[in-house]
Amino acid sequence: MNEGTPGGSTPNQEVDAWTPAPEPPVSDAAEPAAPPPPYDGPPPVAPQPPAPPAKAGRGRTILVIGAIVVFLGVVLFLVRNNVNADDLKVGDCFNIPNGTTISTVEKQPCTETHNAEVIFIGEYTGDSYPISLSLDSYLQDNCIPAFETYVGRPIDSEPELALAYFYPTRDGWDGGDRTITCYISQPDEGPMTESLKG
Repeated sequence: MNEGTPGGSTPNQEVDAWTPAPEPPVSDAAEPAAPPPPYDGPPPVAPQPPAPPAKAGRGRTILVIGAIVVFLGVVLFLVRNNVNADDLKVGDCFNIPNGTTISTVEKQPCTETHNAEVIFIGEYTGDSYPISLSLDSYLQDNCIPAFETYVGRPIDSEPELALAYFYPTRDGWDGGDRTITCYISQPDEGPMTESLKG
């Protein structure tokens, strides 16, 4: 330790020279961008929320309901004369449906176009489901006499007419149906516009 002299200088004393603080390291990063110039245009518009989906108008609803009503009207018009084949009665005129299994027929007034006319309805009395031989026997005993009574002439004298029939399906038979319905038509099932009775 160096001693100094009171009130005097200390020539032998070493004095640290002041050194400036080191410069901060220069960064390689780009200088911050200058702020954009002030905006002189119209004030910005806040974004609008998306519009709700458009609801179907009353007019569209009325059109849909109208279309449904028209469709139902057409269907009802087309089936207005449909009846269950079991509901036919002697003297009813109808159109013969397509297919081998028949549940409904289109009933018509006998003065309008049709191709068949009921002449007999009876109950089959056999114990077992009818086969062609037993049906032929039933027709001979019941439907042919009914033809002659209904038309007023023997069946052999009417080659332009044919005799046909409905009988129960196997399921119908098992359910207790024994009804045989005999009807007359033209051999080619051509249209007729009047009753063949008497």
